[in-house]
Formats: sequence, structure tokens, C-alpha cells
Amino acid sequence: WDFQHNWYTCNDMQQVDQGGRSLGKTVGIKMRACAFPFAYEGQAMLLTAPELNHLRPLTDMIEKTLLSTRLVREMLPGGKGAGIARQPHWQVRFTNGTSLVSRLPNKDGKGVKGNHVINIELDEAQDYPMAGWIEVVETLNAGLPGAMWRCHGVSKGVRDKFFEKTQPQSGWTVHRPMAMHRPTWSAEEREKKIKEYGMSRQSIDYRRNIYGEHGDASNSVFVLSRLMDCVDLD
Repeated sequence: WDFQHNWYTCNDMQQVDQGGRSLGKTVGIKMRACAFPFAYEGQAMLLTAPELNHLRPLTDMIEKTLLSTRLVREMLPGGKGAGIARQPHWQVRFTNGTSLVSRLPNKDGKGVKGNHVINIELDEAQDYPMAGWIEVVETLNAGLPGAMWRCHGVSKGVRDKFFEKTQPQSGWTVHRPMAMHRPTWSAEEREKKIKEYGMSRQSIDYRRNIYGEHGDASNSVFVLSRLMDCVDLD
């Protein structure tokens, strides 16, 4: 789609996708992963997400494309997928020394430690644990030419690390695609989504999933009154 061109081809070192759903975040990761062995000889890309049910569909999609596309498949040892390992972690090694590595952060963040990569693709960033955010920072070889860290997510309205990186002072390049950018968007789909997400364009779920907005701190996702119940006013 036209709107994806500048988004997919941006080369800034730190990027965050704060968008709605079904706009191509996962497809973008797959495309960059398949192009990686041709662009970064001898380097490594880290694919990470909060849990296996987030990471597994992503790696399955990448593996399917690797094996079904002749140009990429012939970069694998033997050209038949011999370089793909699935246990204990999914990873791919290409004939030119390039590799794709997947890791889960685990609760303490140690799952991503020990990796030194030139590219990071962090999916479902709105659910990524705080310990994981802290440990993944040192994973990127930021001093190498072409180093890039991309985070992708749909806001939950919570003021967390994902929210922090989407703010103007963060230094990150923020992409904000919305559902109406899709060429398939129509008045009928808009009315359907309004009904599904609370009968209003101003409902928090509509704003998150269609506009990609964070929402107010006192919305139904982050209840300010419950926080104030824990404050000692004395």
C-alpha cells in the first residue's frame, strides 16, 4: 500500500510504530527479515516479543516465506532449510554468516541477554515487560553502520515504556498509521468497528485499535481513581 512505503523504508536507528491494528506491522517485520541476509552480511537480527504466542506466529510466517521464495531459500545451507533450528529457540543461519535469532525476554529480561545484533524487531511492544526493556538496550550494536531498533505495538493506554518511546522528547522516530489509511477502508467498515468498539468513535478501544492513540490517563484502561485510592493524602 502507498502509505507503507516511507514507513517500511525509514532507516532511522530508533523507530516505534504506534498504530492501529491490521496495518502491516507484522508484514514489515517479515519483509525486513527476508531482506536481512542480503543487506547485512555476517550480522544478526533479533526477533523478540513478550510471549511465545506472540513470537511463534511471527517466526512461522518468516520461515514459510524463507522456504517458499527461491532467492532467499538458496541462501540457506543446502537450499532446503538445513540452517533453520527450532529448539531451544527458533533461529536461522545463512551461508554468508548472517543469522536471524528469536528470543523471549522472560519475566526477568535475561532471555535476551548475551545477544549482540545490528537489528532488533520488537513486536507487541505494549506488552513487553519492564525487565525486558532494560536488558534489550545493550543487545543492539548501536555503533555499527545500519544499526536499527524497531518497536511495534498498539497502545493499551498505560503510561509505560512503550508510551515513553512515542513521546516527542524520546528521540525515537514515531510512525502513526491509522486504519483509514488502508485502501480497503470504507464507511461500512467504520460503522461496523464503531459498533464493535463501544458505539462511539471516542470509545477507548476504537481510539486504540483504529487511530492507534494512547487515550487519556484516566480512561477505562488506566483508572486514575484506583491509583488515588492508594495515595496517602495526609
